[in-house]
Amino acid sequence: MLMVYSVQAQKIKIQKKTVSDSIPVPFFNGIIVEGDVASVASSVLSNGGTYSYEGAVKIDLKHKFYPTFEFGYAGADKHTVDNVGFNTNGVFWRGGIDINMLKQKKAANAINSMLLLGLRLGVSSFNYNISNVTIVDEYWGGPVQAMNYNNLSTTKVWLELTAGIRVEVLKNIYMGWTIRNKNLLTSNVDGAVTPWYIPGFGTNKSTNLGLNYTIGYKFQLPSKRKNVAKPQTGEVTTAKMK
Repeated sequence: MLMVYSVQAQKIKIQKKTVSDSIPVPFFNGIIVEGDVASVASSVLSNGGTYSYEGAVKIDLKHKFYPTFEFGYAGADKHTVDNVGFNTNGVFWRGGIDINMLKQKKAANAINSMLLLGLRLGVSSFNYNISNVTIVDEYWGGPVQAMNYNNLSTTKVWLELTAGIRVEVLKNIYMGWTIRNKNLLTSNVDGAVTPWYIPGFGTNKSTNLGLNYTIGYKFQLPSKRKNVAKPQTGEVTTAKMK
């Protein structure tokens, strides 16, 4: 007599696959807190000419949408060859959303990566000083004068298109980079003394490019196990051969 159990094994395999595929993705899947390493490195290399420090918070919704809030502190202290000085510092923030273009793996021990495309709106309100500005009276031929402009204030708004990746290098620890295309929305007033540097945006021109390299940690809510019906193991299909 030969006992055949293949039908039972196939049935259990099909039931396990059905249970795995039917598990819904939760709406809220934690918060990722990030710090930018690239801005710290560039601040050190610039030797105080320009500096920037920033971080970000991302909210994971269904592993697909990531509302993002970025904040930081930046400034500049520069002098030209003509000894014209510019000084500023201030806070900035950006708000927007990233969309993950990759499908997340469902296995419990899977390493998940993200390919992110996003949009940001950035704002910075700050004061700035400009010193030793030379003014020449070309009409009357008067003496050269050096002017100082102190505690000037302004608010700048810009729009960013972003693209980047995040890789889960260890459990809940992510590393990756973001490229930014920054477009200034606030125009400069003709005849005004405008800032050379905008915190969070960079030098004062219509378009800038930016790069961030971040390290982040994902804080997750305690998982709740649901009772899932287990496949029956008592059913055995046998066949007898004489």
